[in-house]
Amino acid sequence: MSEPLARIKNYEDMGLGLFVHWGLYSQLSCGEWTEFIHERPQEQYERLMETFTAKDFDAAGLVAAAKEMGAGYITLTTKHHEGFFLYDTCGLSDFDAPHSAAGRDLIREFVDACHEGGIKPFFYMATYDWHSPLYETDFDAYLEYLRRSVEILCTNYGEVGGFWFDGNWNKKDADWKLPELYGTIRRYQPEAIIINNTGLKNRGKIIDPEIDVTTYERRISGEVNHGPADGKYVAGEVSVTTNKHWGCAANDLDYKSPRELIETIANARRAGANALVNIGPTATGAIAPLQREYLRLIGRWMKMAGPSVHTARPSATLVANGGIRDFALDDAGVSYLFVHDLAIVGNENVTLGGEGSNLRSFTGATRPVARISWLDDGGEIPFMQDCGRGTLTVDANGFTYGSDWVVRIARVEYR
Repeated sequence: MSEPLARIKNYEDMGLGLFVHWGLYSQLSCGEWTEFIHERPQEQYERLMETFTAKDFDAAGLVAAAKEMGAGYITLTTKHHEGFFLYDTCGLSDFDAPHSAAGRDLIREFVDACHEGGIKPFFYMATYDWHSPLYETDFDAYLEYLRRSVEILCTNYGEVGGFWFDGNWNKKDADWKLPELYGTIRRYQPEAIIINNTGLKNRGKIIDPEIDVTTYERRISGEVNHGPADGKYVAGEVSVTTNKHWGCAANDLDYKSPRELIETIANARRAGANALVNIGPTATGAIAPLQREYLRLIGRWMKMAGPSVHTARPSATLVANGGIRDFALDDAGVSYLFVHDLAIVGNENVTLGGEGSNLRSFTGATRPVARISWLDDGGEIPFMQDCGRGTLTVDANGFTYGSDWVVRIARVEYR
């Protein structure tokens, strides 16, 4: 496999991003697909721009929340399938934020806050569009409309971290003229990451040589498709929602547990992918309190995990034994063991299941190990190793009473 380009390596080193779905649909609080799924009349729906005030949208606060979560980048919807732009389209369309009740360029505020806060701004752009009649009546003209809308993002906002396209799956047999679209990005933003969402049915498919990242929407079971052995190295990304919707949905109370979110982040890194955790701000642009707290919880785990989630990569040698979910990552001469399904150590009065020995074994351990310790409390872990057979067995015991990190991480130092 070829070495990744510098921009792709830097993307992988970030490890975690924040996805933000926000648009006119947020005012209805029924999810981002409400116009289409609920068959809302287009003219009536598009009048939502008259009440789209964005009065609580705080770009600096969004950046602060992403940094507290441990994210290196934010992917914000500049235009979702509804066709409404959050930025000044410079005459390309009147269906944009400056022409709405907000009366301002919200992407300008977002990018400025990202640059100020040291977060990479990524632009989500829907290629499937319900607003423009050109999408159905003159597809070539629509593609030029799309290209020009991307060109504005490339030229008016300074350095862009990446572009996240979504919707080619709607016309899977069409010629989307990707060389023209991606060529525009490469002309103005040569170091920007290019991602095209492959959708639920084509996860991991690489549709163009300019693609830097292939997507695995919702989850990934195996490894990332890094491309052909003699071709360009491609990174991977897994997205995850906090409930069942991407946009704000007030009546969706089925929130994922923090355990599921943390395990999704860990599993993405096991497969060699980044994780992109989504939130859907409210009608006015505020982060809902529950979603804000989720970001804080993830941030606490990320702070504990440290480099094991950023610069570490799937181990080329260490493999968990016995069909369990544990796995290993390697980084700069050390390894990290990600240990799942541990319980808390109590005592004879409070039995929580973590008492006693809990042996976990790995194969491929031919390098002599000097020390193994937990990242959360620094405690040393007893281990046995047979270098000749390449086996390593650790006594993972359980979480110290008063803590449960969901996925516990051990640092392996070698002699």
